[in-house]
Amino acid sequence: MGRAFRSVTRAAVALAVACAGALVAAPAAPAASAAPGQQAAAVSGGCSTDPGAQGIATSTATGPLSVPRADGRTDQFQVFYDSSATQGLPFVWHRAQSAPGGPYGPWERVSAGTVGPKASFVTAVENAAGGLEAFWLDHGGFCHSVQGPAGGAWSAPEGFGLQPYPYHGFLVLFKRSNGTLIAMASSGKPDRSMESRTQLSSDGIWRPADAMGKVPETGIGLSQPETVTELPDGRLKVTAREWNRDRYWQITEVAPDNGIPGGWWPAQWQLCTTPRCD
Repeated sequence: MGRAFRSVTRAAVALAVACAGALVAAPAAPAASAAPGQQAAAVSGGCSTDPGAQGIATSTATGPLSVPRADGRTDQFQVFYDSSATQGLPFVWHRAQSAPGGPYGPWERVSAGTVGPKASFVTAVENAAGGLEAFWLDHGGFCHSVQGPAGGAWSAPEGFGLQPYPYHGFLVLFKRSNGTLIAMASSGKPDRSMESRTQLSSDGIWRPADAMGKVPETGIGLSQPETVTELPDGRLKVTAREWNRDRYWQITEVAPDNGIPGGWWPAQWQLCTTPRCD
């Protein structure tokens, strides 16, 4: 048996509130024009920001996301709307326990980076160095911000890449038993159905995106990973559902990824005979 994770039950890793309509698949960009009295969105590192928002958490867009820490504490993330926002989009906020089982500190906004539109996705994880990394949806792409092990200010939001087609899900994070992080998402690129990025526990650097194989049928797109399982030999097995059809596909690493891009995933996904791919 391997160490498994099923994304549909992983409430402590990703939250989403989807609205009617498609996600925007284009890269994040400033608003084309703003109504009178509004301030156009700025772009920081490929991520849209709303510098006019004052950081007033007024209503929730998602429920809280709990992230366990290695020292026994729990941090939480939540997406809040801001009554002072000029773009009408919400923001990611964060709070931390002072001690295991203790009370939470006040909510603090991670950045002026906007979340959405159409869906409010956020996920976060503690990295090997003890810092936090948060990811959220921005105009069809993913934004990324980091807080150091000692807490304090978050880094400016930057685009993380891994951009799926509209409706094809969010980013899924998995921590291997050796502390290596892998981020996976479906892909809109013509030569791949999914792609991943790896961060080794030794240096904390996210490597460039790797292709995770192609579904061998034409016109088929995958949703985000449904399950991720670490096999006894360290390889990962990933399953995913077709984005608009009740069929499931699977792929297994050729060898455990050591952070050097290329060659870790087979060329093609395999169609599963059951939803569990067993």
